[in-house]
Amino acid sequence: MARPGVVLPILQNWSCHNCGGCCREHQIVITAEEKTRIDKHQWTAADGVTDDRPLIVVHGSDFRLNHQADGACVFLDDHGLCRIHSKFGEAAKPLACRAYPYAVHPAGNSVTVSLRFSCPSVVQNLGEAVTQQRQTLEQLAREIVPSNYQALMPPRLSTLKQLVTWPDVMLLLAFVERGLSVGNVSFVTRLLRVLTWIDLLEKVPPETIIGDQLKNLLPVLHEASVRAQPDDDLPLVQPTGFGSTMFRQLVAQLLRHDTDMTARSGFMGRIRLLSDGIRFTLGRGRIPIMADPISVRIAFSGRSAIVPESAPASLATMPTFAQLEHEFGGRNPEFDELFVRYFRVKLQGLHFCGRACYDMPFIDGFQSLALMYPATLWVARMRAARNGRQTISLPDVQAALATLDHNFGYSPALGMPSAKKRVQQLATMQQVSALCSWYSR
Repeated sequence: MARPGVVLPILQNWSCHNCGGCCREHQIVITAEEKTRIDKHQWTAADGVTDDRPLIVVHGSDFRLNHQADGACVFLDDHGLCRIHSKFGEAAKPLACRAYPYAVHPAGNSVTVSLRFSCPSVVQNLGEAVTQQRQTLEQLAREIVPSNYQALMPPRLSTLKQLVTWPDVMLLLAFVERGLSVGNVSFVTRLLRVLTWIDLLEKVPPETIIGDQLKNLLPVLHEASVRAQPDDDLPLVQPTGFGSTMFRQLVAQLLRHDTDMTARSGFMGRIRLLSDGIRFTLGRGRIPIMADPISVRIAFSGRSAIVPESAPASLATMPTFAQLEHEFGGRNPEFDELFVRYFRVKLQGLHFCGRACYDMPFIDGFQSLALMYPATLWVARMRAARNGRQTISLPDVQAALATLDHNFGYSPALGMPSAKKRVQQLATMQQVSALCSWYSR
């Protein structure tokens, strides 16, 4: 078959700003071919690389680049630059390094490109427009998607519905994206409208969503959702106790930041993670100390990449869970611009369902993506409160989103049946909408 076309996200810029965070926060898996190429470089201490450990180690059935004592990749220099890149050019780097922060996914007869907002330059929209990088991204897509690529089956509509066609998926995407980006109301109101008509869609008989019937049905459902929520006068519905517990568990998993350093923490590190999970489940007392990713510390705190991950220094600096339930001024045009961009990039890249996100159905995947909105605002509240503020700022929200998107669609824990079931339960109990409204205050 002909090579599929590449669909790029709009409204998004990115260029690398050499913070070095990705070289400290990810374990880079490489192929046997890449290992052979790196071995042929014959690296020595004279090149500045460490000579007290192997450069490449076994990783399951593959290999990965090793890390220095401080957690940095063995090829990261003191200026945050890659020694492979500096000596042999970008093309010599492993594919995983060259691809980040892009995420390339086959989708029917096309290949979509998304971005990971865990990169601070992405979340701050810094650099060259992605649409101006087409030639580079098409080459990257050719390396990631094999030449004998066969179109994947589209995601199911929901766990209870049959498969839909790729044209139907694209139609749904267009309605969701338009609903989130168009209108004279705040982002949270638009999000609640989309959640409303998606909930209605899940309840209609299966035969109603076949072919042209879906095209006729979606405008009706959209109009019904607008009538249900015509303006920003949102009903204030506090999440239930059970809904809040499941939400905190989700936030705890999104906040968990596994690096080479945490992998080396051994038994005591696992005990601390278990203790943190229990405290998030109970939701009482002070929030456990959660280390910021290195790239977030550099971009939003002005701190060195090598400061200890235990900052802030003591539990006494952390707010209580109860403190985060007050109003923090979450409805702000600057925040709305960020969330519109984030959601559109994830939607255009199909980076929320199907093979790109734990094989989740379309509706379940969007509900999971929608939960990133209250989760981000919750973490932004935590950042503001631990600094003695009662109102969140744009850097709080940007840093929170960069922290959480590190795991969205990538953490194995979020792909487990229990995590998927949690999203379904929150949606069934109408808690996704309640959480979005409550934490937008």
